[in-house]
Amino acid sequence: MLRHSLHLREVRTQPFALWARTVEEACRLLPGPAERLVGLVVTPGDSPRVEPLKGGLHHLTLPAEVVVSKEVVRLLLDLLERLESGRQEVHRLTLELERWRNDLQRHITEQAGFREDLMREIAERRAAEEAARQSQRWLEAIYDSVSEGITLHDVSTGVFLEGNRCARRMMGREDLEGLPLEDLVATPGALAELRSAGEEPRVVEWALRGAAQDLVWVEASLRRTLIGGREVVLVTSRDITERRAAEEERRRLENQIQHTQRLESLGVLAGGVAHDFNNLLMAIQGNVDLAMLDLEPDSPVRLPLREALRASQSASDLCGQILSYSGRGRFDLEPLDLSVLVSELGRMFGASILNKANLVWRLESGLPQVLGDTTQLRQIAMNLILNAAEALGDQPGEIRISTRLHHCTRQDLGGALLGELCQPGDFLILEVEDTGCGMDAPTLGRIFEPFFTTKVLGRGLGLAAVLGIVRGHHGAVRVDSKPGKGTRFRVLLPAFIESTAQSPPEVASGEFPARWSGTGTILVVDDEELLRTLLTQILERNGFQVLLAGDGQEALRIFQQHPRIDLVLLDLRMPRMDGFETCRALRVLDQKVPILMMSGHQDSALVAGNGALGIQGFLQKPFRSGQLRDLLHPFLGPAGRQQGR
Repeated sequence: MLRHSLHLREVRTQPFALWARTVEEACRLLPGPAERLVGLVVTPGDSPRVEPLKGGLHHLTLPAEVVVSKEVVRLLLDLLERLESGRQEVHRLTLELERWRNDLQRHITEQAGFREDLMREIAERRAAEEAARQSQRWLEAIYDSVSEGITLHDVSTGVFLEGNRCARRMMGREDLEGLPLEDLVATPGALAELRSAGEEPRVVEWALRGAAQDLVWVEASLRRTLIGGREVVLVTSRDITERRAAEEERRRLENQIQHTQRLESLGVLAGGVAHDFNNLLMAIQGNVDLAMLDLEPDSPVRLPLREALRASQSASDLCGQILSYSGRGRFDLEPLDLSVLVSELGRMFGASILNKANLVWRLESGLPQVLGDTTQLRQIAMNLILNAAEALGDQPGEIRISTRLHHCTRQDLGGALLGELCQPGDFLILEVEDTGCGMDAPTLGRIFEPFFTTKVLGRGLGLAAVLGIVRGHHGAVRVDSKPGKGTRFRVLLPAFIESTAQSPPEVASGEFPARWSGTGTILVVDDEELLRTLLTQILERNGFQVLLAGDGQEALRIFQQHPRIDLVLLDLRMPRMDGFETCRALRVLDQKVPILMMSGHQDSALVAGNGALGIQGFLQKPFRSGQLRDLLHPFLGPAGRQQGR
């Protein structure tokens, strides 16, 4: 058997064959670690057999009788070398496969991380998209639920791009996209205002055309902005229709109050002028009466004096109209049926204006009564019907006169002149409507002013007197008129609730009263010296002694200084102390002395309301000397009982 066929150095550097008794002995003889060597370990055995050892070593078992030549060994070593090369290649491939496996594992790990990152990113993106959708839903809900209209417009054309629910509701459209601005905004210049909008909000007021083509007033805030990369104008609109209506109503009420105050001031002025004018007329009439008493019955001077009295009486009637305008006219109040009172005018007007106007009477029966003065209320109806007839002119037309009952609210009264002075409740309405020329706003604002008229011939006191009478009856007036559309007057009078005190009786006048002479002392109290002189002449001519006082304080001094005064003739309106104050002071001094009141205003109702003062009579200036004598007769005449202190 070949034991050492190769040199030890060769064994270490190339494949070798090593004979040993056992494998363990061979392993001790190896030149290096078995894992790094390539060779053949030959040991004796029962039969030939080859089995691998560590690394590149193989164990060959040969029977003892087998002799192996050197060539066979080399052949085996070559075979082992090829096997080792194959093994190394396999090892290399294994390493390569391991590297590839590691790379694949790394890639798998990286792919798993990438997949986890991708899944996390997908989850985050889905969450973000859901949050975005939720935010979009919230924004859309807020966008459609806000109480202000929001619209987007093209900068150059103003065309609607979008609008929220409130804006669509304001304009009565379900879809605003593509509609021109001019179709829905009635305010002139709205497009120019929209085009001039900048980054800072600009607030304007626009009138929008609503669903029924009624105007909806909005306060619009215009701002230019970028949305989705496009420059648009964002318009936020707030409905101010009610606020604007309230402001209009407030301005209307302010104007109405100012108009009422102006008319009230004119009424005070007219009442003062009428009072002073009545005093002058009384002086004229009284002196004419005195002059006529000294004339013979057939004197030619009587005729011009009568004409002077007639003229002064006309002037007194004019003063009565002025006082009616001022609301201080004399009213003899009584419960009246308004429909019956107005119907009585039908016969009078039927013949006078029927040739050019068709009168239509719509008078309801069974209405509640109204507490009023028959003459004054008849004058209201007469003036309104005549005014309507004049509005028709020479053109044919229709005048509708109607009465009805209506429960007026505060809003109803707010639209009427003098309505702010009335309380809500049941009112009788007298309505006169014509189809005439109508009036413009400036004329309508002045029709109740005294002496204002649009007629060539006219004094302008008709409607002024109507307003004064209505004021005196605690009513209101409403007028609606447009040029070419006719005019409608509505007079509102409170329904009757309770009766009022009756005025003291006034004595009818006569030009030639029966002559009689009285006795006694009369205290005349008046701030007008001219009237004091006139009354002194009238009273002394009738046998009375006269004491004169210029005001209430002087009257009290005179009353206390004289032991006997049989009657006091007292003016109501005086400086320092008026007639009522003077009367109260006199009653403290004497409870029984007769007191007669006189006034240039028509104050009979006012005097009647102070019945506790014991005023026995009232004289309306201007009064005639006969009226004065007739009123004195029951107290100081021959049949009267003189009464002193």
